[in-house]
Amino acid sequence: MINIFEYYDYRQFLQDFYKHEKKTKPWFSYRYISAKVNLNPGYIVKVLQGKIHLGVKNATAFADLTGLMGKKRDYFTELLLFGRAKRQDEIEQRFERLQTIKGIKFRTIADSMSEFFSEWYHMALRSLISIHPFDGKNYRALASMLSPRITAKQVQDSLRLLERLEMVVRGDDGIYRVTEQFISTGDKWTSAVIRNYQKKNIELSIAALENISKELRDISSVTMTIPLKEIDLVRERIRLFRQEQLLMSQESKNDDTVMQLNIQLFPVAFCRKRGE
Repeated sequence: MINIFEYYDYRQFLQDFYKHEKKTKPWFSYRYISAKVNLNPGYIVKVLQGKIHLGVKNATAFADLTGLMGKKRDYFTELLLFGRAKRQDEIEQRFERLQTIKGIKFRTIADSMSEFFSEWYHMALRSLISIHPFDGKNYRALASMLSPRITAKQVQDSLRLLERLEMVVRGDDGIYRVTEQFISTGDKWTSAVIRNYQKKNIELSIAALENISKELRDISSVTMTIPLKEIDLVRERIRLFRQEQLLMSQESKNDDTVMQLNIQLFPVAFCRKRGE
């Protein structure tokens, strides 16, 4: 059976539901669905292909079609609203609502990915393990290497999360090693948690102004004017700069420090109102 709680895209759920029903019911077709939900078959095809969204008013009919009841029915309705959300604040609110309806009982790998971005130190710990062999014994010592320092319990829980995500593995010799497995940030559910992750990293840079000596950091600001139409060019140069730094990191030897690089670019003034 298809589990609605494993989905963050209602259209993918409907597509999989259609394929599942078609296998055992040859008569189950777009025309059949059309008659049940009172919508044009062509419209339904476009929805299942991810080209358009269902109207909110259609949620009840499709919940009936798929036989969803109780929490599953509520989850489907919220899933539809999440799919239609455009503003970042609404995306985050809908995502939180989905998590609340689902509950811890229905955790999936996507929820573990969400947990990964909930704290800054999961990424930092993964990077630390890549340059500092850890045998899973002295969690307190490993915790003391992070800045700001975290607890031994947080390190232990973080490692368990990284293992669930297959981002680290423990070898036969007991040493943790980083894998090539990483997280794509393309899906809407991911963008809902990435924003909070970025906030936490910006907060770290603010704390570094007070807690890290200037010899070990470089935090500077520049205010400049540009033609707004060239914003994409500026962003592309920033992207190339990030890639250059990553390449340098990959090619360096004897690494002994994990650095966090934040680059912030945003307008602080306009000569005209936005939209003009």
